[in-house]
Amino acid sequence: MEELGIKIKPGKSLFRLLLYMMVLGVSIQLVLMGLVLLVMKMMNPDSPLSFTFFQENTDALKGMLLISSITTFILPAWVLYRSESGVNPYFERVRDISLVQYLLVFASMLCFIPMMSLISYWNESMQLPPSLEGIQQWMRASEDSAAVMTKQIVEESTWVGLFINLIILAVVPAIGEEMVFRGCLQHIFGRWITNKHVVIWLVAIIFSAFHMQFFGFFPRLLLGAFFGYLYVWSKNIYLPIFGHFVNNASATITAFYYTRKGISFEQMNVFEQEPFWVYVASLIFTVIFVVLYYRSTKKIPHGARLEED
Repeated sequence: MEELGIKIKPGKSLFRLLLYMMVLGVSIQLVLMGLVLLVMKMMNPDSPLSFTFFQENTDALKGMLLISSITTFILPAWVLYRSESGVNPYFERVRDISLVQYLLVFASMLCFIPMMSLISYWNESMQLPPSLEGIQQWMRASEDSAAVMTKQIVEESTWVGLFINLIILAVVPAIGEEMVFRGCLQHIFGRWITNKHVVIWLVAIIFSAFHMQFFGFFPRLLLGAFFGYLYVWSKNIYLPIFGHFVNNASATITAFYYTRKGISFEQMNVFEQEPFWVYVASLIFTVIFVVLYYRSTKKIPHGARLEED
């Protein structure tokens, strides 16, 4: 642990975080996957040892996805926090959060769903110039590969399966990714760059690019920026975690609902154009709830105002 009062250069903190993510994320996953395959081999000597097992078996895939979220995000962020405890205040919880603020964030996320769908459709229709056709094909292959894994996980029709999916796809990723991107990276880049808006959007770009799903880049970029502002305005890591959870949980629950209705993954991802007024209303109400939330973060007990953002 660093001694209290000793300043740590942001480059050193960034290197530590990336190192922890690589060492913990890759090594622990490989060890666990190897142990699982070894046990399978002991139980069934005739079975071939292949990592494709984790792609073909849904339960194994879910288990490795859970382990991946913990070892790639939660553990590295926590280790960095502990190693620099008392020097850099990652995961701020300076202010308390009211129930009204949670409700405003929840309302903002739900109201933005129609606009988010429209932006996603535009993003998916993106075409690169002919000279970049090779990159376009690589991006599409990456997207299709991610879609296959997503389909395997979200096509769940049991309540127990829904609960497990909410843990794997909503709770753990929301905690881990917000710890890394908003809690750590936003703080680290903030020690380099004084303009907090530049920091928020820079981290949002990294956040979206990290997912390697390029035809969903812009919707995820907007979400990352929103979570960044939630953190700056609230000065409490719980708010972006909550917003991230609402986004992931709504998609997970929607997929569960459609699956129980007999609608396939491909059908539920087909874009259906809504009347123009739906998107206008979506944008207007989203802005209203975000402004109300922002104003609520400027208040402290007894009606006083906070001057800082």
